[in-house]
Amino acid sequence: MNNLAQTLYAQGDLAGAYELQERVVEAMARLQGKVHPDTLTSMNNLAQTLKAKGDLARAHELEEQVLEARGRLQGKEHPDTLTSMNNLAQTFKAQGDLPRAHELQEQVLEARTRLQGKEHPDTLASMNNLAQTLKAQGDLPRAHELQKQVLEAMARLLGKEHPNTLTSMNNLAQTLYAQGDLAGARKLQEQVLEARARLLGKEHPNTLMSMNNLAQTLYAQGDLAGARKLQEQVLEAMTRLLGKEHPNTVTSMLNLAKMLQAEGDLIGAERLYRLALEGRKRAVGADPQTRSPSLNNLVSDA
Repeated sequence: MNNLAQTLYAQGDLAGAYELQERVVEAMARLQGKVHPDTLTSMNNLAQTLKAKGDLARAHELEEQVLEARGRLQGKEHPDTLTSMNNLAQTFKAQGDLPRAHELQEQVLEARTRLQGKEHPDTLASMNNLAQTLKAQGDLPRAHELQKQVLEAMARLLGKEHPNTLTSMNNLAQTLYAQGDLAGARKLQEQVLEARARLLGKEHPNTLMSMNNLAQTLYAQGDLAGARKLQEQVLEAMTRLLGKEHPNTVTSMLNLAKMLQAEGDLIGAERLYRLALEGRKRAVGADPQTRSPSLNNLVSDA
């Protein structure tokens, strides 16, 4: 059941994976105990699915439980403990707590480099994750440096179309974009989108995110028609697959609204801004800070 859930997750069927993983966690906790290694692995898997579904609070709660138990039972530098630390760091980052994410990621990278070597897949994954946090913190030069190292090593060791290599290529493209190298970003993004669409399918979450990223680069280059076409495809698929209130759907909605606004379609842009605002209200409550991007866009459009 766990293996099937992991396959459903890899295929982008988050609802199906979630349903099975809930059952697995409940059964393993009852039959083997809450801190049995298999139970902790199942909790970790469920947390990753919750994170992908946008339920960061519950994912965070599970990941802290798993990290505490693994650290106590297996040791602070056991590979499973380091994996849990990495996963919790990623959740901190998704929640906007960059300093805590950075702190954990530096610890994981140091330990994995020392224990597993500079080019072990786990070390490269940690380097990539740290680079993403550095980028979010505005340290683009160091992020770029780390991402180039990761991409070169992964392409050589895993192959140019391995999922981890494509993720690294996508991440480097995003940093190039942030540094103003739009041509370099676009070249990499087109490669990633083509490979993911062919290998994972056109509506896999990773493919849709690649399409979204390329649309943003086209928009920045002034290709409004090309950007809008891609973004419309992304929004339609995400709305159908994830629902109107999922954070990725709302982000896609805002991106399309921005493009419509740039093209002069103020009515269409306003409609999407209002939908995004309502979706964010329902998803996260009435805190004005969490709604500021869509609210600000709506005000400027008015």
